[in-house]
Amino acid sequence: MKKIIAVLAFTAVLCSFASCGNDVADEISEEFSVTSVSEEVTEEETTEEVTESETDEVTEEETDGKESENITESAEKLSAEGSYEEAIEMLVECINNKDAEGMISLVFPDRYYNVIEIIAEMNGVSLDEVADDMYDTSNESLRLAEIISDEPITDDYMVLINEMYGGFQAISDYIEKNGSENIDYDEFAEAIDMSDLKPYFEISDGHLVNCIFESENKNGEKDTYEQELIMYYIDGEGWKTDLFMMGYIKKAKQASINSGAATMYKASAASLTELDEPDVELPETCIISSDHNRSYNVNDDFVSQFEERLENFFSDYKEYNYFIVIQNGTAVYTAITKSENLQYIGTYPANKIYSADNEYVTKDEKITYDEIYNICLEQLK
Repeated sequence: MKKIIAVLAFTAVLCSFASCGNDVADEISEEFSVTSVSEEVTEEETTEEVTESETDEVTEEETDGKESENITESAEKLSAEGSYEEAIEMLVECINNKDAEGMISLVFPDRYYNVIEIIAEMNGVSLDEVADDMYDTSNESLRLAEIISDEPITDDYMVLINEMYGGFQAISDYIEKNGSENIDYDEFAEAIDMSDLKPYFEISDGHLVNCIFESENKNGEKDTYEQELIMYYIDGEGWKTDLFMMGYIKKAKQASINSGAATMYKASAASLTELDEPDVELPETCIISSDHNRSYNVNDDFVSQFEERLENFFSDYKEYNYFIVIQNGTAVYTAITKSENLQYIGTYPANKIYSADNEYVTKDEKITYDEIYNICLEQLK
């Protein structure tokens, strides 16, 4: 049932009333106040499920019909066919006007509009109530101030978009087959849980856009904030502004780097076991680092022997900046990152910071790799 819970959270993403949860995504500002769906996906699920579907695409004939009929007139009118900047401006206008139908039509692919309606109904809420939770009601207005960066979305983003909207496709197919009035929850859940579908649409263009927004509250107080958006274009539908995919992607990337840290930990433990021979003295307490200048309380000869074994167990270890904390001759903690993506730091145990008294503390998401290293070094001295 884990997948159905995650998918239901996706479809109720704009609504905090849903039973799946009502955490706010860290990556999305309070002005948008979008419910986090990424919190509903465990690291294990994300790591396992973020793969490209091998199933055949659903044909146009299979997806035409009831879904298209259920798209409201408002959704059709708000198709953003110009530039992606114009699409963002349209969405901002809908937010300022508290236009629920417009917001949903500019965020979700057209054929999933009825999915949002039905899931909202299943949770006993209206689209207006959904809209009430899409923005900070203390704000009088929101404005796109500046686009500060723009880069094409990469293949990993495409995979994640397909993965997420594959769940929407399963719901849409179920509704088309059975009708919105004849939903059996158990069958509904099973259909989604067993699904490995691709969404009906193809993305012809996509951008990761970093924006500056300005908001003004009812007291006339203004605030600016930076926000990343995924903009993607669907032929025949126009630009979509994804408000919550960034949270899902960041969770997936964090889960992946944590998985790498766990592999590093297991490989380190195996390497130390191999080195535990009569002619090799294991250090009691030390740090072994990819930057040898940061290795602590250990000689170069031991580090060299350790790395030879480490490569046997984890051939990709050189792709990471890493350090390994060894206590009483045993690996007890690892931290890794990649030079091209320093904001993602994987640790084992996951999302924890080492403590010499074994009272590990939760890793703050804003802490840097260097700061974690310095904390661990102080704990060993």
